[in-house]
Amino acid sequence: MAKWKKWILGEWSWTRPLKSLAFIYLALLVVALGFSNKLLFQPPKSGYEIGQDDFLLIPRSNGDPVAMYYLEAKAGMPTLLWSHGNAEDIGYLNDRFNEFHARGYGILAYDYPGYGKSVGKPNEESCYDACRTAWEHLTQKLNIPSDQIIIYGQSVGSGPSVWLAEQKPCAGLMLVSPFVSAFRAVTRIPLFPGDQFKNIKRIDKIQTPLLIVHGDQDQVISQWHGKKLYQHHGGPKTFIDIQGAGHNDLYLLAMDEVLDSLDTFRAEIMPAK
Repeated sequence: MAKWKKWILGEWSWTRPLKSLAFIYLALLVVALGFSNKLLFQPPKSGYEIGQDDFLLIPRSNGDPVAMYYLEAKAGMPTLLWSHGNAEDIGYLNDRFNEFHARGYGILAYDYPGYGKSVGKPNEESCYDACRTAWEHLTQKLNIPSDQIIIYGQSVGSGPSVWLAEQKPCAGLMLVSPFVSAFRAVTRIPLFPGDQFKNIKRIDKIQTPLLIVHGDQDQVISQWHGKKLYQHHGGPKTFIDIQGAGHNDLYLLAMDEVLDSLDTFRAEIMPAK
């Protein structure tokens, strides 16, 4: 080997590829463990003000306020406890909430800590606590029976929603573009310790009727995730394959299809009395 090549490339050995792979893995592990929350949570600039319309603040267990948005259900219709996706807050979803409300559904949506007007830093545990606060407000303050609640989670919101459905009885669980876990949305196979929102570990313990909606062109969280959760769920379940829809345009392309699917799901799990 020429001296300049040896100086740049070093001596070849069969251990070099293994050492390189180990270095890459350790570098990615540092990122996964040290910066996962910054990568996972991307709060935008707040899209609303407290006191505007139906936004309110409710304190969670440590006293930090959780911002919520509430629309009352029509008689005989369920209320959706709504955990939203990333890079949005409840102020950005007003039009979507109104589409659901026009069909008769109630909405109680909340923001994760650090999103909108919710105070604190977003992480797995603080999101669970905010979701629990929303549940308690809905069931204890607004007096909505648990059998009149459908827990709804989209994208990263599937984490708190699956967690809550494991903890509390409810009429149904609706997941839109969910993942099996946070890290596996990137790696697909489990590579790193410290993974967050392990939906795949919880879903087989949940017997609540399940509706999963997932676009077949989702490049952020591939449809494989939704199908895997569907396979592992042991109760009544429905999978809706939205043809041609990705991660961020699903409602833009298929709002009526999603709402029709929810109407059918509701009729199955909450037959008319």
